[in-house]
Amino acid sequence: MVSLIRKAVFLQKKKHEAALLRRKGEKEFKKAQFLANRSASGLVSLQRRIDSSKEKLEGVSGILAQKTAQEESIQRLISDAEEKIRREKEAKSQTEQEIEFAESEEEKNKSISRLKIISERITELQEEIKQRSRTFKKVAENIEDYQKSGSQLSSKIKKQTHSKPDLQKLIKTSKKKSIRFAKQVARKAKQEESAKQSLSKINKQLSEFAKTRKLGSKKKRKVKSKKSKVKKKKSQQRKIKSTTKKKRSKVRKTKSKRKVSKKIKTKKIKRKAKIKTKSKLRKRRS
Repeated sequence: MVSLIRKAVFLQKKKHEAALLRRKGEKEFKKAQFLANRSASGLVSLQRRIDSSKEKLEGVSGILAQKTAQEESIQRLISDAEEKIRREKEAKSQTEQEIEFAESEEEKNKSISRLKIISERITELQEEIKQRSRTFKKVAENIEDYQKSGSQLSSKIKKQTHSKPDLQKLIKTSKKKSIRFAKQVARKAKQEESAKQSLSKINKQLSEFAKTRKLGSKKKRKVKSKKSKVKKKKSQQRKIKSTTKKKRSKVRKTKSKRKVSKKIKTKKIKRKAKIKTKSKLRKRRS
């Protein structure tokens, strides 16, 4: 009985410890699984951000290529216009000389009209250069902005790609931890279940032992009650016997007393008779 109780206490303690470790393992398993899932979702979102950043960079690179081509074409147009102005200025100086050395008034008027046309061309070309220069400046500013955004996107992609292996490593470690904790939880659950089953068996044995003990105590009580009843009967019988003995002894004593008293009386009477006879004899002799 004592050994069973000790075993039950030991199994209860073992079951409690296994349950504590199982609950702790379940918490750690949930943490590891949550971290793995979060890292996996983070990796997916990171890949999406990388892809979107790459798409943006491709768009920026395309626009930058267009703007660069536009800048180059504007630069060529400006240089062409400057070349035309140079030639028109040469033609202007030549025309001015022709006006100066004209022999007739007609030649002079023709030269003057040609000079006027040349001057108009020069002003037109100068205005064109001003407009193209403004456009060139805007395009150059746009190119600078797009280059900045492209460099920012490139650095962002680099950072994202650098953080990707860390997330992959975290996912692997979290998965390994979750597998390890899952095994630990299963092992502790088995230990808890085995301890529970053993404890239930021992509790059954203890309950059966308690039942048999109760039955034994009931039987003992019945036997004791029977014995007490028998003892009571015997004691009553003894009392009855003792009372009858006492009565008989009393009767015997009274009878014996009566006999003794009778004997004493007869002795006394005999003594008195002897004394009388002796006294009579003495009187006769005297």
